[in-house]
Amino acid sequence: MTNKAGLLISLLLLCSTAVLAKQIETKGDPVALSRPGEYYMGPKWSPSGDQVAAGGASYTGLYLLDFPTGNVQQISNDYSAGYGFAWSHDGTRIASKISHFNKMRRSHTLVSFNISDGVMETLSEPRSRMSGTPIWTDDDSQLYLTFAEKFESFKTDDSNQEVSLPPLNYIKDGRFQNRLVLQSTGRSSETTHFSDQDHIYSYAISPDGSKVVYSTAGQNLWLAKVDGEDRVSLGRGSAPAWSPDAEWITFMLTSDDGHSITASDIYVINVDGSSRIKLTETPLIFEMNPQWSPDGEWIVYDTDQRGQLFIQQVGWR
Repeated sequence: MTNKAGLLISLLLLCSTAVLAKQIETKGDPVALSRPGEYYMGPKWSPSGDQVAAGGASYTGLYLLDFPTGNVQQISNDYSAGYGFAWSHDGTRIASKISHFNKMRRSHTLVSFNISDGVMETLSEPRSRMSGTPIWTDDDSQLYLTFAEKFESFKTDDSNQEVSLPPLNYIKDGRFQNRLVLQSTGRSSETTHFSDQDHIYSYAISPDGSKVVYSTAGQNLWLAKVDGEDRVSLGRGSAPAWSPDAEWITFMLTSDDGHSITASDIYVINVDGSSRIKLTETPLIFEMNPQWSPDGEWIVYDTDQRGQLFIQQVGWR
């Protein structure tokens, strides 16, 4: 072996060791993004990372909080507007399913809100039954519903032009679906994965679209390719969210007494199942629903009893 070859191998081993040794850690204490007395649920970062959207108490209303100042702007005061909403990829709109009540009868409408002026665009007719929550296609031209009883898509502009849908992943009847439209015939085909497991309660697709992390009944957390291959258990957890580099997953782990939540904390885990790290350790505060910032430096979460939003800075050593 030449000296040059030996040096190259040594450098490769050194780099590999450095990668394997990479560990996540918290940087300082959590910082309150919202003020005490304000109640928010289900925070989600904007694509640019300069705002956090969240629902109000009982998911009524939709709010924007500037990062890091916490200045608040109300986008909607509609019932259910803050539940399962979705940012468009360009960050200009938020899609939501709002509820209306007329003589004790409830109906639902799919809408989108323009972030700059709060103007609401109606994307569906009101209906008494509309299961699922919205997801934008990659080009923001259409929305479709996940956690639905059947597949539905909705155009998000006034164009009459037919737009073909790309391959999509969503949850139908608690099962993970791959949906593909055959260009030659225009017909769609669907493949169901993980049907041997309990129903899926929460999930997140990796930033590159190749993997899915999901939780089933009993807070069992799983990682797999979107085609159903290479499924592995990540232990217990729920409400997972990816880091921007797809190397880490944050999630919550809760306990309950059968009636109400008694404890909840935020964790992170490496995608290979190693380095399961507890980020919060506060018995009297129930941290839930973590979301990673687009730059990978912050995790935002809500607190069950207080309704206050916090942000935790993270880094690597």
